[in-house]
Amino acid sequence: MPFIYCITNGNKKIHPSNQLILAALKEQFRDDFQIYNSSDTAAAIQQIHALKHTCTHLIGVGGDGTFNALVNGICTHPDPNFQPILGVLPNGTGNDFYRSAGFQNTHDFCEKIQSCAFELFDVGKVQTETETRYFANITDIGFGGAVVLELQNFRKRFGPNFSYGLAIIKTFLKYKRPLVELTTPDYRYDGELLLAAFCNGSIFGDGLYIHPGAQIDDGQLKLTLLGKVSLFDYVKNVLRVKRGKKIKHPEAHYLNISYPVQLKSNAGVLHAETDGEYISGQAFTIDLDVRKLKLLPIKKR
Repeated sequence: MPFIYCITNGNKKIHPSNQLILAALKEQFRDDFQIYNSSDTAAAIQQIHALKHTCTHLIGVGGDGTFNALVNGICTHPDPNFQPILGVLPNGTGNDFYRSAGFQNTHDFCEKIQSCAFELFDVGKVQTETETRYFANITDIGFGGAVVLELQNFRKRFGPNFSYGLAIIKTFLKYKRPLVELTTPDYRYDGELLLAAFCNGSIFGDGLYIHPGAQIDDGQLKLTLLGKVSLFDYVKNVLRVKRGKKIKHPEAHYLNISYPVQLKSNAGVLHAETDGEYISGQAFTIDLDVRKLKLLPIKKR
C-alpha cells in the first residue's frame, strides 16, 4: 500500500488543477497521504530526513527549487534504504525539470501512484571546497549563477516574476568573464568563461534549451560551454535557444563529456547554480550518478 508524503512550496499559491489532484490523493489514500508546507529548502530537507523508508512516494508541488530539495533530501538521507518514488506537480515559475523530462500532463497521476510504477533517472553531483549538492537537471557555472545571486536580492522587493528580468539586466551590465581551467578525462579548456552548463536535462532559465537533446535517463553528462562569447552575442541568440536551436558561434561548444569534471578559477570565486539554487566556490567537481533515483512516469509528449 503506498504511503505518500507531499511537500509544497509555501511561498506560492497552489494552482486549482493541482489542488484537485491533491484532494483526489487525500480521498483515495486518507491517512497514508500527508502534506508538509515549506518555504525554506533547509527545512524541507530536514523534514525529508525525518521520514522512514516506509514512505513509498515523495511528491513535490512547486518549481525546480522544490524538486531540488526533494532530490537532495533523498540523496543525503541517513537511511540508505530510503528510496521513495519521486513525483512532481509543476507549480513554479519555470518548471524546467518537468519540461526537460518531457512531461506533458498529470491526468493519470493518482493511477500511477496506485500502481507503484517508476522509471530510473540520473542525478548530477557538484562539490565545492565546502559543500556537496545534487541536481536533477542542470548545474550552471558562470553567468547563470550570477543571475541567481542577483535574483535572491530582487525577490525580496519585487516578487518572483518581475525579479527575473531585473536580475538578468543587472548581471548583463556588470558581469566580467572569469578565466578558468576545465578538465575531464577526455577534454580540456583554458580561457574566458561566460558559462559552463553541465546538463542532465536540456532546459533551464525558464524555457531555454541550453543543451538540446540532453535526457535525464541516458547515463550521459552533456556540457554546453560558452567561452569568449559576449553577452550581446548570447542575448542575440536567446530566441534560437528558446526554440531548441544551438548557438552559432566559434566559442560555443556542445559536448558529450566523460566525468568527473574539474573546473577551477584562476582568481576569485565563481558563481554557480544547481537547478536554480545558488552555490559558489573557486574549485568545482561535477559528477553523475547513473540511474540514481526513481521517478513517477507521467505521460510524456
